[in-house]
Amino acid sequence: MSHDAYWLGVAGGFLIVAVVVEMVRRRYLRGRYAVVWVVLGVSAALMALFPDLLGMAARATGVVVPLNLLLFLGILAMLIMLMQLSSEAGRLQERTRVLAEEVALLKARMDHESAPAPAGEALPQSDPSTLESVRLP
Repeated sequence: MSHDAYWLGVAGGFLIVAVVVEMVRRRYLRGRYAVVWVVLGVSAALMALFPDLLGMAARATGVVVPLNLLLFLGILAMLIMLMQLSSEAGRLQERTRVLAEEVALLKARMDHESAPAPAGEALPQSDPSTLESVRLP
């Protein structure tokens, strides 16, 4: 492999790190996910700087073709990220449901309190403690 290809890999790895840092700075990406992307960028730069690392890791694990080890690790990393994002989506869906129920209760309470009283009958005074707050995880 030519030296230009190595430097292209190093530049690509550092570009990933720079983009992740900028996305965290602008709050487009949370720190928890940024760590994974920084590790990915640094790993890409290291693989470009020291291409024999992949060959040594393949020999140590008994993999014949080093690229197969890289592809396996990439697929494994994507599956882990997919599970993490799926669990986050489920948690956010539950949180949204709870918040929607709480808003519906508040709206019903406001509608009940703003309804005109029948002639000669006073509106009951509401107690703020009747609406229980919902704890979110």
